[in-house]
Amino acid sequence: MKIFQPNWVHHDEKSIFSIDIHPSGERFATGGQGCDSGRVVIWNMAPVLSEQAEANKSVPRVLCQMDNHLACVNCVRWSGNGLMLASGGDDKLVMIWKKTLSGSGGGIGAFGGGGGKSVEHWRCISTLRGHAGDVLDLAWSPQDRWIASCSVDNTIIVWDAQQFPKIVHVLKGHTGLVKGVTWDPVGKFVASQSDDRSLKVWKTTDWSCFKTITEPFEECGGTTHILRLSWSPDGQYLVSAHAMNGGGPTAQIIERDGWKCDKDFVGHRKAVTCVRFHNSILKRSAPKTNKLQQYCCLAVGARDRSLSIWLTALQRPLVVIHDLFQDSILDLSWSCDGYTLLTCSGDGHIACLQFTAQELGTPLSEEDKNILYQRMYGKNANIDLTAQAEKEMIQQQPQLGGMRQDGADKVVQPASQPAAAIKSSSSLAAPTPILKQIETKTADGKRRITPMFIPLNDDNGPALHATNNIMPSSIEFGSKSSETSTKAEPMTVPTDPQQQQQQQLSAPSSTIQPAANQKLMDRTRQPATYPTGKATVIQGHSFKAFGEVRVQIQNNTVKTSYGTLSRVVGVVVTAQRVERKLWETVVGSPIVCFAVGAKYAIVCSQDHTIRMVDIKTGTPVFPVLSLTSPAVLSAFSSNSQLAGVVTESGILRIWSVPEKAVLLSTSCAEIMSGSFVTILHVSDKGMPFIVLSNGSSYSYCRKLDSWMLINSSDPVIRHGLIGNKTNAPVRNIKTYPLSTIQSYGSFSGPKTNSFAELHSAAWQTSAAIAFIENQIKICEMIASPAELKYWYSMLGFQLALNGSEEKIRQVLDDLLGASHNSL
Repeated sequence: MKIFQPNWVHHDEKSIFSIDIHPSGERFATGGQGCDSGRVVIWNMAPVLSEQAEANKSVPRVLCQMDNHLACVNCVRWSGNGLMLASGGDDKLVMIWKKTLSGSGGGIGAFGGGGGKSVEHWRCISTLRGHAGDVLDLAWSPQDRWIASCSVDNTIIVWDAQQFPKIVHVLKGHTGLVKGVTWDPVGKFVASQSDDRSLKVWKTTDWSCFKTITEPFEECGGTTHILRLSWSPDGQYLVSAHAMNGGGPTAQIIERDGWKCDKDFVGHRKAVTCVRFHNSILKRSAPKTNKLQQYCCLAVGARDRSLSIWLTALQRPLVVIHDLFQDSILDLSWSCDGYTLLTCSGDGHIACLQFTAQELGTPLSEEDKNILYQRMYGKNANIDLTAQAEKEMIQQQPQLGGMRQDGADKVVQPASQPAAAIKSSSSLAAPTPILKQIETKTADGKRRITPMFIPLNDDNGPALHATNNIMPSSIEFGSKSSETSTKAEPMTVPTDPQQQQQQQLSAPSSTIQPAANQKLMDRTRQPATYPTGKATVIQGHSFKAFGEVRVQIQNNTVKTSYGTLSRVVGVVVTAQRVERKLWETVVGSPIVCFAVGAKYAIVCSQDHTIRMVDIKTGTPVFPVLSLTSPAVLSAFSSNSQLAGVVTESGILRIWSVPEKAVLLSTSCAEIMSGSFVTILHVSDKGMPFIVLSNGSSYSYCRKLDSWMLINSSDPVIRHGLIGNKTNAPVRNIKTYPLSTIQSYGSFSGPKTNSFAELHSAAWQTSAAIAFIENQIKICEMIASPAELKYWYSMLGFQLALNGSEEKIRQVLDDLLGASHNSL
């Protein structure tokens, strides 16, 4: 372990109250006191980590400084995709910052800046007003859908990150200053801690208070400036800031299962001010047994100026550092690679701790994390496919905890400490609507008009590099949104009547059994026989739901003299969470995949057969159909009128269920090239979208009788997807099908050339215009009006910067139509 304290990171000897590392790991932000104002500074990470970079005068240290807050900044937080930075301060405001090309932002050299020259330019794109007191803490929700802020006005405000400055809800219930807020990684809860000696857990479905915990905090006093709590990446444990046990300060561990409070982290001499979980599960071999251990890591900071690092595989802290600063530790932040920890203090200094893989272990792969996440909650860690679904169906089965202990992916945890799992963010690429100008009034009564330009990726600048897109192993869906399918093993789920059914969940998910887990891990390896992947029999019991109706699959459960039968059961979950059986049928061959829509369910068997049944009665809609090979993926359109399947041999079929007619019959074999289909989506108009295991994605055009290329390793497409990435925080496949499917490609996320190289290349303008024009043609073919409007705006902006007059006239003539050209 190495400890650095770069003395050049400071706020002119003023306090630093918050610190946060960018998801890319290339920069970090600090917030605190400035000269007669609040200050936000974005720093270069390279000089902190590298002695050579620190000594090199050509390497900038300060990237941008923003002094726009009227009072001290208490918290800074990067969005999960790295495109936005939020800051909250004593001026009762939350400011949302975004990177721009020009110097028209709020950084140094611009109005409200400090007078120097910025390396980067950051603009305040929205100012959130709603609190009546100091804003003390901020937290972005999973997938950056919302952002929560807490204040000394005893409230938490949840803001809509897609429609700033819209307020989603104001959470009221605390009777004291609210000093910390954090999101459940699953997205079901948000937690807050207050000076009223309580910690509250709020439901995101209706924003009601789900649980109030007071016992560990009854002896606490309001002696800390902040109370930054943290949720474990697997969502199973919530660790609070300042708590008391036997008269001594602790960090309280609260278990999700039953909200028990019988464990804590002890050892600090004064109140705990902040805790921060590592972003990933870590693994390594146990020293004595050489058995693989999985565990999580937590950093704890306190008013005693000490910092402790805990591993849940150890009974004692990994390391304790005393007198690290001259004042209280106020914030902590882990880097995405997991080996760097930054912390700041009220004395105006920061410290950097660097660990090695031998000390902390190695993070689990995205594949392993997704398997664990699916096993616990029935969903993928980094997928939020629809913006329409207001509620999530989360599988919270206490029984799974006992079952997991027998699996190969067992999480090793001591008797007094929790285990942790996963947290991931994704880089997204979906266009946002064009906003009108915003008119606000300042404190002195003056009008401030903020014109809002088309959000063309920060004035058409390159988006910040966010975490890489990982090809998902499953997809989840809302009850009002279109269903997309991915190839994965089904999940064994006990049919508990208390299971919450708030939304359709139609993603195949991983089985609990170790052997099946290995099959899921191997699914990205190229099959030896089939170019499209093999259909795999669903192990154990599995179900999918739409609204209050769920369809359960139980393979090989009925033994007869004629052979083994599999059961398909339809049940309805009442308001009292009681299951009532609607219908039951049997199938003579094991089921390999199935999908559920609003009216129908499609069941695909290993013997190449397909059955379409009514979801409420179980009555067959079609006769039993047979294809040339078993289906590996199945999906319904959002209106449930269309159903599609992809088979092992690459055959794609889409049927209109009410008309009992085939809408499309084609083959994917011509575009496979040794890969296989991992995602299938069917639009309401019958347009199929597929993503291959090699990252390429396609859509089929019946007019052209050909597959349209949507994403691939083509340099023009890669440059276009990265250079034109926008700030939309949620994938919305119904409104933005093109950008959503493109965001799943493995080529859209990786880092490319440097900022300077990208914008000095002679080919950039031609490549950008070629990419945008192709996007426009795809939007026309797939009938996506919102995206068509967006990409025409992008084309206009590109031509305004770099286009010729002849080209601009040509585009305008095309838009005005033939009647204009004939004049």
